[in-house]
This record gives sequence, C-alpha cells and structure tokens, in this order.
Amino acid sequence: MLCTALMLLTAILLFQDWLVTHLRLPLYVRDGFLLFTLFFIGWYALAQLSVINVLTFVHTMMHGFRWESFLIDPMMFILWSFVAVTILLWGRGVYCGWLCPYGALQELTQQVAKRFNVRQYEFPEVVHERMWAIEYIILIVLFGVSLQSLLALTVAHDAAVALLLAVLVQLTCRLRVAPATVSPAPRVCRE
Repeated sequence: MLCTALMLLTAILLFQDWLVTHLRLPLYVRDGFLLFTLFFIGWYALAQLSVINVLTFVHTMMHGFRWESFLIDPMMFILWSFVAVTILLWGRGVYCGWLCPYGALQELTQQVAKRFNVRQYEFPEVVHERMWAIEYIILIVLFGVSLQSLLALTVAHDAAVALLLAVLVQLTCRLRVAPATVSPAPRVCRE
C-alpha cells in the first residue's frame, strides 16, 4: 500500500501543472493524501521519519555498514529511500508537505480550526527567523553528539527538547498568549 501511495505522490508531483488547472481537485487530492499520511503512515505503519533516523544512518556509516540496521523496519526503509530520491529532485517540500504525519496533523487541524472560526496566531517574522536558527543549531548539536555514541544522543535529544520547550514557553509569555495547561506527571508509588 505504501509503494502504491508513493507512486501516486510521484504522479501528483510530475503532473502538478495539469492538476492545478482544475479548481477544487488539488484541494481534495492534497487533503486525501494528508489523511493517508496521518492515519496510515503515522498511526498504522508507525513510519514517522525523524532526525534520529538520519543520525542512526550516519552512525551506521561510521561504525560499519550493515543492512540489518535498515531492514528491521521495511516501511521506514522504503519511505527513507523515496524521501532521499525526492529531496534531490524536488527538495524537502515533498517530505515536509506530503509525507510527514506531524505536518499532516498540523495542516488538517489548522483547516478544521479555520472552518470553525478559531482565532489564528501568527508569529512575527523576527521570531520566526530566530526560531529557524535555533532549529538548525539543535540539529547540528544532535549531529555532533551522534558521532560520539547513541547513548549520548538520547541525553542530548532530551536536553534539546527541554531547551525547545523552554524557548516556546518564553515566547508564549512574551506574546501574551495563554499557555496550554499541562497536567503534572503521575507520581510513582514505592511500597
């Protein structure tokens, strides 16, 4: 099913000039594919690609290449192969705009929010540019840590997530947007 969907996506990308000549068809095709990405790729197949997969690939290349590392999850291997080829042809927009379950969830949620007239917040361009730089700094730090060991990578990933959350909280306070309520973590009882 994944291979069929990837062939369909290739056809969509190849014939996008024809597709956009029809008024509503591109919207239905895109929303349908985003639903497929969210439910099949993201929730059913659990084939969410992440930075960790890239870092694992680099680690494997540096410490002895073995096919077993990649064929543990065939869906992930097929998806990564497709993404690697399409990044060369069309750039990262293919993955970010069509194959990322997180992006699909975000875009579909935004469409539903617009339909129900939920107020939309936009960050100023200055904030967006600073956040963009932080994203790539975190990526470079994670890449550097992965060259040492995967254990260190896990620690750095947790630290990067904590840092990103702290930055988002600060931005939320500065923009005077009410932060979401977070319930405390459950306590572990020891007897």
